[in-house]
Amino acid sequence: MTSSSPSALPSGPAVDVEPAHPCIRCGRPVAEPSAGLCEECNPLELAQPSATQLHGIAAVGIIGFVVLLALVGRAAISGTGPFSGTIVGVTTANGGLAVTLTVQNAGTKGGATTCEITANDSVGLPGELVQTPPVPAGQSLTFQAVVTSFGPSPTALAADCQSP
Repeated sequence: MTSSSPSALPSGPAVDVEPAHPCIRCGRPVAEPSAGLCEECNPLELAQPSATQLHGIAAVGIIGFVVLLALVGRAAISGTGPFSGTIVGVTTANGGLAVTLTVQNAGTKGGATTCEITANDSVGLPGELVQTPPVPAGQSLTFQAVVTSFGPSPTALAADCQSP
């Protein structure tokens, strides 16, 4: 009686299998681990680009895009501001204080800004930020916002509006 073991594997010549990776140009499998291009993309077997070259090209592209984004962003906000803010009135409101604020845009473009509302007697303490509605170029806008950081009793407040 012959019995074969289920864990026995057929014997044969050992085959060395290397994992294939995609060609950097077309995506076909490349058998040679040190090659970046397949035989169809590099038929003359010219020198292949190194990993440093490929990463360098990607880094230059990313840096170029960040610089372009900064230039476009700067062009988009140029001409807005400087902004100045003045507290016109403070009254009690539900949950805090209703602050009436006048913001002036001295720039050539309209835009919104952020104003920090602080108590006059609290030097160094944080205030509360208020987002303004869009202020037309060369004009002022008066609006009301509720702030909760200073309690419900009216107090002397100051406004510092940011310029881009």
